[in-house]
Amino acid sequence: MSLVLKPHLGLPLLASLALAWASGRAAEAPSGKAFFLPKSPAAAAYVLGRLSNQELAEAPRSEFVYVALLERQGLDRKYRVEALAGLAQARQTDPLTELIGGISRLDRKGEAAVPALRDLTTLLLQTPATGLSGKRAGLEHLANEAETPLGRQAGWAALVTADASADPAWRQAEANPAHLADLLLAIPLLKEGDLRAAFYPKLEPIVGRAGPPEVRRAAITALPAIPGHEAESFRALAALVGVDAERAVAVTGLQRIPRAQWPVEAAGPLVDGLVRYLQGLPVEQRTTSEALDAFQLATDLSAGLPAEKAAVASQALHALGVSVFVVRTIKEQMLYDRTLIVVEAGKPVQIVLINDDAMPHNLVVVAPGALEEIGQAAEKLPLAPDAQGRLYIPDSPKILHATKLVEPGQQVKLAFTAPEAPGEYQYVCTFPGHWRRMTGTLAVVKNVEAYLASHPVAPPKVTPWKLADLAPELANAGSARDLLAGRALFTQLACVQCHKLGTNGYAFGPDLTEVFKRWQGDRAQVLEQILEPSKVIEDRYRPIQLMLKDGDDVTGLILKEEGDTVTIQSGASDSLIQTLKKSLITERRPQKFSVMPVGLLNTLSKEQIFDLLAFLEAGGAVPLHEHPH
Repeated sequence: MSLVLKPHLGLPLLASLALAWASGRAAEAPSGKAFFLPKSPAAAAYVLGRLSNQELAEAPRSEFVYVALLERQGLDRKYRVEALAGLAQARQTDPLTELIGGISRLDRKGEAAVPALRDLTTLLLQTPATGLSGKRAGLEHLANEAETPLGRQAGWAALVTADASADPAWRQAEANPAHLADLLLAIPLLKEGDLRAAFYPKLEPIVGRAGPPEVRRAAITALPAIPGHEAESFRALAALVGVDAERAVAVTGLQRIPRAQWPVEAAGPLVDGLVRYLQGLPVEQRTTSEALDAFQLATDLSAGLPAEKAAVASQALHALGVSVFVVRTIKEQMLYDRTLIVVEAGKPVQIVLINDDAMPHNLVVVAPGALEEIGQAAEKLPLAPDAQGRLYIPDSPKILHATKLVEPGQQVKLAFTAPEAPGEYQYVCTFPGHWRRMTGTLAVVKNVEAYLASHPVAPPKVTPWKLADLAPELANAGSARDLLAGRALFTQLACVQCHKLGTNGYAFGPDLTEVFKRWQGDRAQVLEQILEPSKVIEDRYRPIQLMLKDGDDVTGLILKEEGDTVTIQSGASDSLIQTLKKSLITERRPQKFSVMPVGLLNTLSKEQIFDLLAFLEAGGAVPLHEHPH
């Protein structure tokens, strides 16, 4: 039972910004060298545009500086939040009005402004529906008139969020193919899964029939973002891989569907079609992004084929001479979707890490056997970047390669030459609290085909366990279980990272030594807490989001309050404990959901679940006769 806190990445609600400004924090200008700005907005923008990000952040505050802070690419979000509050006071408006205005200005600057526009779009879509509904005119203008695709998509997504329904925006857009395409492309931006799911009956017919090309491709792009229909979506997109005009967007869409949801029977024909497509490409075209995506999809699919067919597919793919691997994070599972990468010793490799989760992750390649050493060292690091700007990367020769932390919705490429020495290296996320669970193996071998033939990889079996599935057999979770196996699972699932059980573990979440006593020995009740971690949350372990005057926020468990300070822990590491002055806190927001990952047991068999439950019931004690000699 792992309890790992998700560091809160969401931006604070705009309604709190006025309070932040009124408290005086936002008005505190950073110290910096005095300089004078022209009175003309264009001239002032030119002067400010010549400043570095650091110089701009240190500039004395004025209306022109706030505009620059809001729109400058690469700045920390706290400066954008401060700028919204400052502009709202200077112009006697409100932060949401200034946010929509900032999005409109960036939109008019074209594609070069998209990175900053993406930051503001994220902030817009985290605004409550009640706030957005009062700005409908501005949002409709964005949706219909914005110059960049992202600007229009931001408008549509905000309208859907304001309505808490798919229907009004659909009725407004469906008669105009260009507007409908923008609305469809806005679906993945929606924060709420229920809102995305409401679009499935409208999307599915568009994918399967001929129509305006831009609408069909937008529907193909949006389909993987719809929860609850993964297998149907996979089959619909697989049927389009053979269509030249739709192949690229269909392949990208298929890669965004969780691998565990891929229908087994569809793998063989799809692999064959992708291999034929790649073999028909001239050699110089096999490293285009479209070809690499097709190669990666075929590689992933072949892992689920029977051994003989998998070997044939692997040999054909390896002959193409491409070694690019896409690794995705699984949302709310704290897992990579790929746990084995096989590469040839001494040959170039590229790993693309795509973060589909709601928290930051990285990918660090370590020497064989060094995983625990590096993971524990990362836990102790302060929140300070290394010389390459990377967080939570220990200074160790056993770290061979590492990415920076990748924010939600972003991706990064890690290119390197595989080690000359064969062996089973490992890759891991070193963000505190993640390293025990979020790992994979980088197998460096002399012959890739021979290795795969002798190490067949089957896709993980995922069962969305419910209490009703297990309750009738809970009597089998008694004393005759394999407690050693239960103890191994307690570590493997990273429960030990956050819970004390007997003499082992870290006291971040509840102590589990007497968990059965707390639930009067009721196995069903204990199991339900694991399967539905948000059903009952003790006040001591309910995450609290603290909104700060500088526009930032911290989410974690409150450890103590003394006098004018609050001590909060935002993850399962001593390095993630911080003490804040109460005077800096503008609001406290209790969270509805537990920080424990959902679906924790979904990769286990029924027998493994019962072994783990028995280990918990034993209070972490393993009788002497259970220990190996």
